[in-house]
Amino acid sequence: MAVSFIASMWDRCSHRNPEFFYKKHEPKLTELLYMELYMNSQSAGLTGFWQNEPQHPMLDEEGKVIRIRKDIVYLSNQAAQRLNLIFEFKKITNNRSAYLGKDGLSRFITGNYAIDEPLAFMVGIMKADDENSIDALYRSLCNSAQQRALRMVHDVHGQYIVKPSKIVDSVVTFDTEHNRPPEKAPKGGTITVGHIFLRCST
Repeated sequence: MAVSFIASMWDRCSHRNPEFFYKKHEPKLTELLYMELYMNSQSAGLTGFWQNEPQHPMLDEEGKVIRIRKDIVYLSNQAAQRLNLIFEFKKITNNRSAYLGKDGLSRFITGNYAIDEPLAFMVGIMKADDENSIDALYRSLCNSAQQRALRMVHDVHGQYIVKPSKIVDSVVTFDTEHNRPPEKAPKGGTITVGHIFLRCST
Protein backbone atom coordinates (compact mmCIF):
# COMPACT_ATOMS: atom_id res chain seq x y z
CA MET A 1 0.00 0.00 0.00
CA ALA A 2 2.87 2.40 0.79
CA VAL A 3 4.27 1.89 -2.71
CA SER A 4 0.97 2.76 -4.39
CA PHE A 5 0.55 5.72 -2.06
CA ILE A 6 3.91 7.23 -2.95
CA ALA A 7 2.95 7.10 -6.65
CA SER A 8 -0.43 8.73 -6.05
CA MET A 9 1.09 11.53 -3.96
CA TRP A 10 3.71 12.12 -6.67
CA ASP A 11 0.89 12.55 -9.19
CA ARG A 12 -0.85 14.94 -6.81
CA CYS A 13 2.29 17.07 -6.44
CA SER A 14 2.99 17.03 -10.16
CA HIS A 15 -0.44 18.35 -11.09
CA ARG A 16 -1.20 20.67 -8.16
CA ASN A 17 2.08 22.22 -7.03
CA PRO A 18 3.61 24.80 -9.41
CA GLU A 19 6.96 24.35 -7.64
CA PHE A 20 7.05 20.68 -8.60
CA PHE A 21 8.73 20.38 -12.01
CA TYR A 22 11.42 18.28 -13.68
CA LYS A 23 14.20 20.88 -13.55
CA LYS A 24 13.78 21.24 -9.79
CA HIS A 25 16.70 19.84 -7.79
CA GLU A 26 16.00 16.22 -6.74
CA PRO A 27 16.15 16.87 -2.96
CA LYS A 28 13.59 19.66 -3.35
CA LEU A 29 11.25 17.33 -5.26
CA THR A 30 11.48 14.64 -2.61
CA GLU A 31 10.99 17.24 0.12
CA LEU A 32 7.76 18.44 -1.49
CA LEU A 33 6.67 14.84 -1.99
CA TYR A 34 7.42 14.02 1.64
CA MET A 35 5.09 16.81 2.82
CA GLU A 36 2.21 15.25 0.87
CA LEU A 37 3.05 11.80 2.22
CA TYR A 38 3.21 13.11 5.78
CA MET A 39 -0.03 15.10 5.60
CA ASN A 40 -2.14 12.44 3.86
CA SER A 41 -0.75 9.15 5.16
CA GLN A 42 -3.17 8.70 8.06
CA SER A 43 -6.27 9.38 5.96
CA ALA A 44 -5.01 6.79 3.47
CA GLY A 45 -4.97 4.16 6.20
CA LEU A 46 -1.19 3.80 6.52
CA THR A 47 -0.08 2.99 10.05
CA GLY A 48 3.64 3.57 9.59
CA PHE A 49 5.56 6.81 9.16
CA TRP A 50 7.66 8.51 6.49
CA GLN A 51 11.12 10.03 6.71
CA ASN A 52 12.73 12.52 4.33
CA GLU A 53 16.52 12.32 3.97
CA PRO A 54 17.11 10.62 7.33
CA GLN A 55 20.76 10.29 8.25
CA HIS A 56 22.47 7.67 10.38
CA PRO A 57 26.15 7.25 11.22
CA MET A 58 28.13 4.10 10.50
CA LEU A 59 31.76 3.08 10.34
CA ASP A 60 33.50 2.66 7.00
CA GLU A 61 36.16 0.02 6.27
CA GLU A 62 38.83 2.25 7.84
CA GLY A 63 36.86 2.78 11.02
CA LYS A 64 35.88 6.34 10.18
CA VAL A 65 32.36 7.60 10.85
CA ILE A 66 30.33 8.25 7.71
CA ARG A 67 26.73 9.39 7.42
CA ILE A 68 24.26 7.64 5.13
CA ARG A 69 21.43 9.83 3.83
CA LYS A 70 18.43 8.25 2.12
CA ASP A 71 15.81 10.06 -0.01
CA ILE A 72 12.53 8.75 1.41
CA VAL A 73 11.90 5.90 3.86
CA TYR A 74 8.69 4.25 5.03
CA LEU A 75 8.84 2.46 8.39
CA SER A 76 6.19 0.34 10.06
CA ASN A 77 6.08 -2.21 12.88
CA GLN A 78 2.32 -2.66 12.73
CA ALA A 79 2.14 -5.50 10.22
CA ALA A 80 3.14 -9.11 10.85
CA GLN A 81 6.44 -8.30 9.14
CA ARG A 82 8.45 -5.17 9.94
CA LEU A 83 8.75 -2.75 7.02
CA ASN A 84 11.75 -0.58 6.24
CA LEU A 85 11.24 0.54 2.65
CA ILE A 86 13.88 2.80 1.13
CA PHE A 87 13.08 4.80 -2.02
CA GLU A 88 16.02 6.21 -3.97
CA PHE A 89 15.04 8.89 -6.52
CA LYS A 90 17.06 9.63 -9.66
CA LYS A 91 16.28 11.70 -12.72
CA ILE A 92 16.37 9.65 -15.91
CA THR A 93 18.86 11.18 -18.34
CA ASN A 94 21.00 9.99 -21.23
CA ASN A 95 23.66 9.19 -18.64
CA ARG A 96 22.50 5.76 -17.43
CA SER A 97 25.24 5.62 -14.79
CA ALA A 98 23.38 8.21 -12.71
CA TYR A 99 20.59 5.66 -12.25
CA LEU A 100 22.65 2.45 -12.28
CA GLY A 101 25.96 3.57 -10.75
CA LYS A 102 27.41 4.09 -7.31
CA ASP A 103 25.03 6.95 -6.50
CA GLY A 104 21.99 5.07 -7.81
CA LEU A 105 21.07 1.39 -7.96
CA SER A 106 24.51 0.26 -6.80
CA ARG A 107 23.82 1.81 -3.40
CA PHE A 108 21.54 -1.17 -2.80
CA ILE A 109 24.11 -3.70 -4.01
CA THR A 110 27.67 -2.87 -3.00
CA GLY A 111 26.81 0.37 -1.20
CA ASN A 112 25.45 0.99 2.29
CA TYR A 113 21.74 1.36 1.57
CA ALA A 114 19.18 -1.18 2.83
CA ILE A 115 21.70 -3.34 4.65
CA ASP A 116 20.06 -6.64 5.70
CA GLU A 117 16.87 -5.66 3.87
CA PRO A 118 15.29 -7.95 1.24
CA LEU A 119 13.48 -5.19 -0.68
CA ALA A 120 14.10 -1.61 -1.84
CA PHE A 121 12.96 0.73 -4.60
CA MET A 122 14.57 2.83 -7.31
CA VAL A 123 12.36 5.68 -8.51
CA GLY A 124 13.16 7.15 -11.90
CA ILE A 125 12.02 10.75 -12.41
CA MET A 126 10.97 11.42 -15.99
CA LYS A 127 9.93 14.35 -18.14
CA ALA A 128 6.27 14.42 -19.14
CA ASP A 129 6.99 13.76 -22.82
CA ASP A 130 9.74 11.16 -22.34
CA GLU A 131 8.80 8.06 -24.33
CA ASN A 132 12.20 6.37 -24.65
CA SER A 133 14.06 6.35 -21.35
CA ILE A 134 12.45 3.30 -19.76
CA ASP A 135 13.15 1.16 -22.83
CA ALA A 136 16.74 2.43 -23.00
CA LEU A 137 17.29 1.65 -19.32
CA TYR A 138 15.71 -1.79 -19.78
CA ARG A 139 18.12 -2.50 -22.63
CA SER A 140 21.05 -1.47 -20.43
CA LEU A 141 19.93 -3.97 -17.80
CA CYS A 142 19.74 -6.68 -20.47
CA ASN A 143 23.43 -6.20 -21.27
CA SER A 144 25.45 -9.13 -19.92
CA ALA A 145 28.35 -6.94 -18.79
CA GLN A 146 25.94 -4.68 -16.92
CA GLN A 147 24.28 -7.70 -15.34
CA ARG A 148 27.64 -8.92 -14.03
CA ALA A 149 28.57 -5.46 -12.74
CA LEU A 150 25.26 -5.19 -10.91
CA ARG A 151 25.51 -8.76 -9.57
CA MET A 152 22.11 -9.54 -11.07
CA VAL A 153 20.42 -12.88 -10.36
CA HIS A 154 18.03 -14.57 -12.79
CA ASP A 155 14.74 -16.12 -11.72
CA VAL A 156 13.65 -19.74 -12.18
CA HIS A 157 12.80 -18.94 -15.81
CA GLY A 158 16.27 -17.55 -16.52
CA GLN A 159 15.04 -13.94 -16.62
CA TYR A 160 17.18 -11.21 -15.10
CA ILE A 161 14.35 -8.67 -15.29
CA VAL A 162 10.92 -9.62 -13.94
CA LYS A 163 8.19 -7.83 -15.84
CA PRO A 164 5.45 -7.33 -14.80
CA SER A 165 6.61 -6.76 -11.26
CA LYS A 166 5.76 -9.29 -8.57
CA ILE A 167 5.71 -6.51 -5.95
CA VAL A 168 3.02 -4.04 -7.06
CA ASP A 169 2.53 -4.46 -10.79
CA SER A 170 0.25 -1.43 -11.08
CA VAL A 171 3.05 0.87 -9.88
CA VAL A 172 6.36 -0.97 -10.22
CA THR A 173 7.42 -1.42 -13.86
CA PHE A 174 9.84 -4.29 -13.28
CA ASP A 175 11.97 -6.00 -10.61
CA THR A 176 15.62 -6.97 -10.50
CA GLU A 177 17.40 -9.17 -7.96
CA HIS A 178 21.02 -8.72 -6.90
CA ASN A 179 23.62 -10.60 -4.88
CA ARG A 180 24.98 -8.51 -2.03
CA PRO A 181 28.27 -8.90 -0.16
CA PRO A 182 27.69 -11.20 2.84
CA GLU A 183 28.11 -8.42 5.41
CA LYS A 184 25.32 -6.40 3.74
CA ALA A 185 22.99 -9.15 2.58
CA PRO A 186 19.71 -10.25 4.16
CA LYS A 187 18.96 -13.90 4.81
CA GLY A 188 19.14 -15.55 1.39
CA GLY A 189 21.94 -13.30 0.18
CA THR A 190 20.01 -11.17 -2.32
CA ILE A 191 17.99 -7.97 -2.47
CA THR A 192 15.05 -7.39 -4.80
CA VAL A 193 14.75 -3.87 -6.22
CA GLY A 194 11.46 -2.61 -7.61
CA HIS A 195 11.86 -0.02 -10.36
CA ILE A 196 9.24 2.75 -10.38
CA PHE A 197 9.05 5.48 -13.00
CA LEU A 198 7.19 8.72 -12.25
CA ARG A 199 6.65 11.70 -14.52
CA CYS A 200 6.66 15.41 -13.84
CA SER A 201 3.81 17.15 -15.63
CA THR A 202 6.10 20.11 -16.43
